[in-house]
Amino acid sequence: MLELLTRTTPVEDIPDPLPLLDPADPLLWWRDGEGMLGLGRAVTLTFSGPERFTQARRVWAALLGAAERHGATPAVGGGLAALGTFAFDDAMSRPSVLIVPSLLITRRGGRTWATRIVDRARVTPPDDPGLTGRIPLPDPDQARAELDRLEADRIRADVARLVAEAAPLPDQPGVPLVADDGARHAAAVTRALERIDAGTARKIVLARPAHATLPAGHDLRVTLARLAAAYPDCWTFAVDGFIGASPETLVAVRGGHVRARVLAGTRPVGATDDPGRPDLLDDPKERAEHDLAARSVIDALAPHVRDLRADGPHVITLPNVRHLATDVTAELAERLDSLGLAAALHPTAAVAGVPREAALIAIHELEPEDRGRYAGPVGWIDALGDGEWAIGLRSAQRIGDTLTAWAGGGIVAGSDPAREVAETDAKLRPVRDALAD
Repeated sequence: MLELLTRTTPVEDIPDPLPLLDPADPLLWWRDGEGMLGLGRAVTLTFSGPERFTQARRVWAALLGAAERHGATPAVGGGLAALGTFAFDDAMSRPSVLIVPSLLITRRGGRTWATRIVDRARVTPPDDPGLTGRIPLPDPDQARAELDRLEADRIRADVARLVAEAAPLPDQPGVPLVADDGARHAAAVTRALERIDAGTARKIVLARPAHATLPAGHDLRVTLARLAAAYPDCWTFAVDGFIGASPETLVAVRGGHVRARVLAGTRPVGATDDPGRPDLLDDPKERAEHDLAARSVIDALAPHVRDLRADGPHVITLPNVRHLATDVTAELAERLDSLGLAAALHPTAAVAGVPREAALIAIHELEPEDRGRYAGPVGWIDALGDGEWAIGLRSAQRIGDTLTAWAGGGIVAGSDPAREVAETDAKLRPVRDALAD
C-alpha cells in the first residue's frame, strides 16, 4: 500500500484560487469564497462498475491507515483529503475517481490552510546546507520540531510564490455549445409518458446532451471563473475534466451532522406561463415530481441517521431556473463516512426516477448517449470521513477536445414534451454562457 506523508500549515489568505489552477486539469470545489483547490496529483484512484463506491471507501480507508500526518490542525476538508467524481450508473463508460492533490489549499471562515502530500518513498531531506549545524541531533524531539518548522516554512514560501507568479486569467474566445433542436428529446419524453401511463414507472428523469469542440489551449479556468461568478450559491467544481456549478447537495457530513438538499420541480426563469397555470409551489404536477424525489432521499437516509427533519418544499431562484427545494438535516446514527452516505442515496429520484430500476432501464433505452458522470456524485472526503457531495448537474465532461454537457428533467404524468425541451435548454444555459464570450 502506498504510504503518504502529509504536512498542513496555515498560509496567507487566497481569496481567488482560480489563477493558481492547472488550466488543463483543474481541481476545484468552491462556493461563495470557500472550499478547496488542488495542484498536481499525488494519487489518482480509479474505480468502475457496481462496486465502485465500496472499492473507493475501502481503498481510501487503507490509504488513511498507512499515511503519516504532521502539522497544524486543518480546517474542515483540509489535511489529507481527496476530490472525487463518480459515474452515474454501474454501466457508464467514464471511470469513477478519487484524486489526492500534491498540494491542497483549503479556505474556510476567512482562514487558509495548505497541505503538502507526497509518497513517503520519494521524500528527500530539506536541501538546506545549514541544517545539520542547526539541529542538535542527540535530541530527536527537538530535531523533529525543527524539521517541522522548516517544512512548514517551505510550504508557506511555495504558496506565496505561486500566488505572486499567478497571472490573471487570459481573454479567451467563445466556443459554441451545440444541441439538437429538441425533437429527439421530445420524442423520448413521449415514450417515457407511455411507460408511465402503462404503470411501468411513476417518474423517469431524461436528459439530453450538447457538445462543444474546444480549440487547442482552451483554458478551463476561464469557464470555471464564469460559472463561479454567475452562480455563487452553487458548488463550482472541477475534477478529472468534469466541471460544473451544481445547486444540489446530495449529502454533506461534518462532525456527525448530516444535510442534504433535494431539487425537483423546475421552471425556466423568465418563461411565460400559460394563462391559468398555477404557481410553481401550487402546481400539482411539479409537487408530485418533487415529493417523489424528497421521499427517495428521506427513505434512503433514514436507516443511517436519527433526528431526521425535512423543511420544504420552498422555491429557490437561480439565474436560469426556479426549483422546488426541500432541505434535509439529521445526525449520524452509525459509523458511516460521507462517501458511504452518498452511495446509499445515489441515484435519487431527482436524477433517476421511481421506481429506480425501471427508471434506469428507461434512461438506458431512451437517452441518446452514455451519461458518464453527469448526475453522479462529485465532491470530497477527508481523513475524518467528513465531506460534501453534490449531484453533478449543470455540468460538462472534457475528453480530448470535446466538451459534452447534459441537462435533464423529471417526467411524470402530465409532463409536456415541449416544456421539457424548454427546461433542458434553460439548464444547459450555465455551461453555454460560461463557454461564450
